Amino acid sequence: MGAVAFRPWSLELTLSNLSIATADGKAKQLEVARVYVDAELESVLRLAPVLDAITVDAPTGQLTHLGDGRYDVDDIIEHLSKAPASDAPLQFALYNLTLNAGSVDFYDHTASGVRQHSVRGLLLTVPFLSTLESKRTLKVVPRLAFTLNGSSFDTAAQGTPFANTQQGEASLKISQLDLTPYLPYLPSSLPVRLQSAVVDADLRLVFAQATQQKLALSGMLKVSGLAVATAAGAHLLAVESVVAQLADVRPLEQIVQLTSVEINAPMLYGARNRAGRLNLALASSGAANGSADTPKIVAIKPAATGASGIKGSKPSAAATSAKPWSLSLDRLTLRNGAVAWTDDSTQPQARLNVADLELKARGLHWPLTATPATFEGSGSVPFKGKKTAQLAIKGEVADLLASVQLGLANVELGLAAPYIAQLMHPAVEGVLDGELNARWEAGTQASKPADTLKVTIPRLALRDFAMKMPKAPAATTNAERAFAEMPRLKLLEITGALMDVNAKA
Repeated sequence: MGAVAFRPWSLELTLSNLSIATADGKAKQLEVARVYVDAELESVLRLAPVLDAITVDAPTGQLTHLGDGRYDVDDIIEHLSKAPASDAPLQFALYNLTLNAGSVDFYDHTASGVRQHSVRGLLLTVPFLSTLESKRTLKVVPRLAFTLNGSSFDTAAQGTPFANTQQGEASLKISQLDLTPYLPYLPSSLPVRLQSAVVDADLRLVFAQATQQKLALSGMLKVSGLAVATAAGAHLLAVESVVAQLADVRPLEQIVQLTSVEINAPMLYGARNRAGRLNLALASSGAANGSADTPKIVAIKPAATGASGIKGSKPSAAATSAKPWSLSLDRLTLRNGAVAWTDDSTQPQARLNVADLELKARGLHWPLTATPATFEGSGSVPFKGKKTAQLAIKGEVADLLASVQLGLANVELGLAAPYIAQLMHPAVEGVLDGELNARWEAGTQASKPADTLKVTIPRLALRDFAMKMPKAPAATTNAERAFAEMPRLKLLEITGALMDVNAKA
């Protein structure tokens, strides 16, 4: 540090010639000519930082990619990741943030040598970032500008000065940005591997100061040609395109309002290894291979919204202080989806493919509200060249109730043969058709103390059913001969079945 100057009465702090060395001490990781902070006495009253201005002049940094997603600052990231997490949201109010004349050199160590990427003339101005209700004078307008490897970039900032309009906005447009060349720079610690993606965006960022500060993001975001693999390199997810229309996204207030999300031609690869571990669970736990190590159990504290429908329980003080994220989605559409399932934990191996997946949902909210969200979907399951099974589902869900209607047609029992083989020796054949309805209602302390679940079966038909023993030597038991000689059941039909399930039973 070159110099430190502090004015106690105005709470102004200036740091000059700040320098941070690399881990080996042979070079400089970061240099900053000047850092100026103008704090307010309100910081003491709120026990949280309230700053009128933060200015960073001429920051110069270097970052080195060592290969395989490893960086020369991994020790810093690891140290910060060990910091204890707090249940309470971070409180702060930062105004008039400015970064001037920034410079970054990025060195990429590859098998063919070292490639260098450079950022020059980095300029970033942000009117405010705040989670506190505090109103200060705004003096800067939103802007981001820099030169990357000789190519200039500058956001389109409009409106201002804030002293008159109290509002400003910046727009960001991206067309066909292929992320493939940048994928090797993703950290190796990620639980999944992004293999390809192309990004289009037309976004609008609005800063407004009225009775309460507002930082809102809206517009369109599209990702095409998305491919994701597990850490071991196995296929996990492929999507032709995902298009999201953002109505009002306010990250500082933890509010996300989306007009629509359209998912086209998703392909999900689900698998379970011999040890019974799912590839999705391996990805979420960060395991890089299919080992059967016991996954870590993470306790999730319930949000203090009452949206779970469970009455009579009081959230903890920590949970009450943490504000949950609020998500609303007007329309969700999934077209031409597919799922490929492989299970090595069964003998024989289970394979199942679901095709022609369609899903439509409206009025989705999280946490759940009293207004029900509706959904309907369909799909098909081919089986050994026979007539394709058809699946249909529709229903609604709210905070205190949920109902589902499931329809099945031409479902071959052979689809579940590897799982039935674990429970019974004879193989089964047949075709299943049916309808199943389920309705759950949360209990209330006044009239209905227990949750209730009612399941009805308007129709369930099993046709062409038979139980067969696998081929065996001539010397078989009487039971095996009886199964082998059992006649085929032409039709078994059940209608109007009803089952009430008490949540306390």
